[in-house]
Amino acid sequence: DVGVMIMEALSAVADELSGLPVFAYLDRKAVEALAASGRVVHLPAHWALVSESQPADSCYVLLSGTTEVRKAGAVLAQLEPGSLVGEAALVEHRTRNATVVTTTEVRALRLGFAELTALFGHHPSVEQAFRAEWDKRNAGV
Repeated sequence: DVGVMIMEALSAVADELSGLPVFAYLDRKAVEALAASGRVVHLPAHWALVSESQPADSCYVLLSGTTEVRKAGAVLAQLEPGSLVGEAALVEHRTRNATVVTTTEVRALRLGFAELTALFGHHPSVEQAFRAEWDKRNAGV
């Protein structure tokens, strides 16, 4: 049955998300809602996930693979599984502040801002997790 397969796939993504430090303290309902709000995407190496100065309509949770954060061409950081990509544009309501390029094949949960905003309304703990991660990165931690 297709419905069962979809539920099993969502449950597997929720298991992955709950294993990431950024979401480790969320309850199962919130993690399942997060998994259901997004779509798993597979991206090749050397792919621009987000581009500096461009409008933003989504963000990503890296599930596997690595990326580089670049600003004006300079590499600022490397991101690994569990990292949020593109959340600053959502948190600050602005265009992208950097380009993020995959350095390996990447599997990520793509979250549209409309779906994420609705999710935040139903599960404030998810919004707190995103904001905490953004604050930590902004503080250079």
